Amino acid sequence: MSIIVVGGGLIGSAVAFTLRDAGLEVEVLDAHLPGAGWRAAAGLLTPDGERLAGTPLHASALESLNLWPEFARSLEAHSGQSVHLRTGVFRLGPVPEVGEGPHGLTRCTPGEGRLHPASVVSAALTGVRVTRARVLALRPDRRGVSLQTDAGDRGGRLVVLATGAWSSAFGLDIRPVQGQALLLEGGNDHPAVYGTRRRGHGPHGYALGRPDGLYVGATARLSASVQPDSWARRWLQGAARTLAPTCSGHAVLSQLVGLRPVTPDGLPLVGPHPTLPGVVVATGHGRHGALLAPLTARQVLALVRQALPEAA
Repeated sequence: MSIIVVGGGLIGSAVAFTLRDAGLEVEVLDAHLPGAGWRAAAGLLTPDGERLAGTPLHASALESLNLWPEFARSLEAHSGQSVHLRTGVFRLGPVPEVGEGPHGLTRCTPGEGRLHPASVVSAALTGVRVTRARVLALRPDRRGVSLQTDAGDRGGRLVVLATGAWSSAFGLDIRPVQGQALLLEGGNDHPAVYGTRRRGHGPHGYALGRPDGLYVGATARLSASVQPDSWARRWLQGAARTLAPTCSGHAVLSQLVGLRPVTPDGLPLVGPHPTLPGVVVATGHGRHGALLAPLTARQVLALVRQALPEAA
């Protein structure tokens, strides 16, 4: 019996890759639901930009940031695909610091960068058995865990729940926070820039060039809607004019909508499920899924080895 990872987003795919790389048999069940957070994610790896200094997440964020270069190399060597990891994140400031970055930009924490989430997921799932199925119920049994899905029942030695904004269906205190972003034509080489907010005013948001265009993000509101709206589009176009003025008039390729999984205290849930034996939880990363993915995958591997001594 395989270890079953429920959810094939950034966290689920990173976990599946790491378990498989450790020699474990893995299957991913992915519901392919609209609004999956990774499909709308920027791919920024920036504790500074996320204002994590002084928070309980800061140490983990820095540790995971340091894991990304080797993790990216492993993904690329395994899959033969680039994940487009690039270093250099800048802050838009009122006074440019000479020699720090492009005109008017201040370089942030050394080692910060960005990547392309869709490429990470594709690379991580290369060679992994992925089944399109939505899990409806989990039942621990003597052999492991039984899963009822809309594609039939199956069993796993152990289950990893990486179900993002839909984790509340499995008894976890997770709420969806909607984020919207724009993908503009061109601007692939634009630097990764985030704005600053001073006393509630001034430039904010972030923009970065990716292989699929110029990404401008992002809104945030407590909602499970996956429909784009005109207010968010106007706000994002305003952010583009501030953060990427040379590209702000480019055609809009798509308006992205994703649901971030957020816990009451803002901290991810990584550990044994509180009521379901044989189930490990890896969810609740909010807006930090890309940044924390390699550290979370390493933590889940340790939990799996603890639960299944023969897997060590």
